[in-house]
Amino acid sequence: MVALVALAATISACGASTGGPAAALPSASPSPIAASPSPSPSGLTFKITGADPTVAATGTATLQIQSGSVTVELAISGLQPNSKHVSHIHLGSCQQRGSIAIGLNEVTADAQGNADTKTTITATYPPATGTWYVVVHAGPDMQGTNATYLLCGNLFA
Repeated sequence: MVALVALAATISACGASTGGPAAALPSASPSPIAASPSPSPSGLTFKITGADPTVAATGTATLQIQSGSVTVELAISGLQPNSKHVSHIHLGSCQQRGSIAIGLNEVTADAQGNADTKTTITATYPPATGTWYVVVHAGPDMQGTNATYLLCGNLFA
């Protein structure tokens, strides 16, 4: 009986039975904008920032999701002019680093230090288990200091 009274009160408060205006419900505090992806006509966009505070380069990773594939576009500015960088999707997060999951096309900066590269991968987003993050490494191969993280961005909210 108490459950029926509670149900009736809930329906009445929402305006469903009377057609009247719904009662105002408290809303949750919004999460920080930087922590969530930005939807855009071209897909989900995530920020990519320097792996340490001295890195001036920044950019975005935009994911276009299709059935059975994902196109990852990395758009970066502030790189060393004419530099080349290995890039990957890793499992985990920038804060809790994991292993390489998927190789991406090389990031090649132009004479002004800007780069834009797209890679289409056979995958499902979001991944079935775990989380992804994107890494742009310091150099053109994974030898020595070239393997260090230059830029990193979590690919999840």
